[in-house]
Amino acid sequence: MKKLWFLLLAIMPLILFAQAYTDDENVPGDPFYEEEPEYPETTQWGMDGVVGAVTVGNVTYSQVRMQPQIKLGKFGFGLDIDLLIDANGNIRKEDWDAWQDYVNKIFYISYARRKDPFYFKVGSIPDYVLGNGLIFDHYSNMLRYPNEKNVGGYIGINTKLSGFGVEGYTHNIHKNQILALRAHLNPLEFTDMPLLKNLKFGVNLGIDRNQYGKYEDEDGDNIPDVYDKFPNDRSIWLDTDDDGIADNYDLDINGNNVIDHPTLNPWVEHEFPGIADNYPSYPFDTTAISDTASAYPDPDKVTVYSADLQLPLIDTDALNITAYTELAKIDGYGTGMIFPGFSGKFLIFDAKLEFRNFGKEFLPGYFDRLYEEQRSQMKYLDRDSNGRHNWSLVTKESTLPTIDASLGWFGYMRANIYELVFLKLAYQDMYGKDNFLGKSLWGSITVNPTSIPKLKEATLYYSQTNVNFINFRYPRNENAHVLGRLVYELSENTNLVGRYNEFYNDLNADGKIKGKDEILEVLTFGVEFTF
Repeated sequence: MKKLWFLLLAIMPLILFAQAYTDDENVPGDPFYEEEPEYPETTQWGMDGVVGAVTVGNVTYSQVRMQPQIKLGKFGFGLDIDLLIDANGNIRKEDWDAWQDYVNKIFYISYARRKDPFYFKVGSIPDYVLGNGLIFDHYSNMLRYPNEKNVGGYIGINTKLSGFGVEGYTHNIHKNQILALRAHLNPLEFTDMPLLKNLKFGVNLGIDRNQYGKYEDEDGDNIPDVYDKFPNDRSIWLDTDDDGIADNYDLDINGNNVIDHPTLNPWVEHEFPGIADNYPSYPFDTTAISDTASAYPDPDKVTVYSADLQLPLIDTDALNITAYTELAKIDGYGTGMIFPGFSGKFLIFDAKLEFRNFGKEFLPGYFDRLYEEQRSQMKYLDRDSNGRHNWSLVTKESTLPTIDASLGWFGYMRANIYELVFLKLAYQDMYGKDNFLGKSLWGSITVNPTSIPKLKEATLYYSQTNVNFINFRYPRNENAHVLGRLVYELSENTNLVGRYNEFYNDLNADGKIKGKDEILEVLTFGVEFTF
């Protein structure tokens, strides 16, 4: 507790001298790309905060969050002090019991932008893109926040030597499982060739070193904690009838109050040697069957690499058009290509249009916004009609062999209507023989109404990605994501803010999302203030 108060005292100077400041950084390539803000000429201080409630792991906490930020030229720094208080008035210990927890209080540390000679950012990175998006397509290391807090980072340089530059990225500096690397240059910059002297070439690499790393394994028994009934004891993990007794030491694994036959349950024979021979007429349970659980002793890696070209065609205040292409390969699987691709800006519109040619066993934007959720997911198969399960993990990589070759278009358009309404729509439409996972849809609307007093913002976002068809009959499915945000002004520096995220996991593979176990909800609601 003393450490907590010391940390709060340390940030008090930021609070006392605070002025409004936000660090909203996005990068090109994101279908919902926003321009990076210009750096202010003067020092800026800021303080955001939320007071309200949040649900973490099915437990509702009172929340007090403070996000002090400071901007000194190109340097930026922010903390994320999130106090979760339970019904007994106790601060959630899991957020403060290890040194990594204190590192995780860093919201961001940044210097410059990705087009500057030297730049870096450490902390929360909601959108990350490589090249033209065939590998990393607005990947977020904050998808499961606040249930999980990742402190990621990227660092890079851009030189004047033919525009050569490199960049490295990690989603989490503690784990370093999801990594990216990019190198780029302007190979014809030294020539006087019209247009071609502006040609940009890049190579990209994306890796998930362990797709099972989404789930913790505290006792090191290679059984993920998500279905390990005894996550702190590596000698046991199954409890079929949920009676608190491990199957290894349970005489009645089905929980029907009948001793199991020793040929089905070795523990019965261990406790009562020869019981079946001594009491042949005893009504043993001869239908006893236990759960099974898959173990994962070795990491499972997936690697994607690509090369891309960008060529500015028109660059004026009234019109901007760039042509681009990218070729990507998932190691051990298929290849995909964008050619041609065009992006442009005109009046209130930003747009992209690209022709896509994907071979078998290829998914575009493999590391996309939902990857943190989909890299591996817990599943079960029924072992019998009484609800006994075979627990396992299924990776996103496992879907690749089912994907056929396809051709089609991707398009994106954004409209800014008088700074009151922002509309964004992106769609991928792929066709091929027995095509599978060829359609994607992203859409959002943000309204900043002036006709409704005090209502500052209302945002709704919905997406379905990499599906066989856009399923409007069952909009809740494993490939969907829903996000909502409302901001209501209480005073000049105070807003009432509600945020809601929904993700889905079809545990029993019946094609329908139902029940709280298959719907992951992240809800925050409280008061946001700035000084």
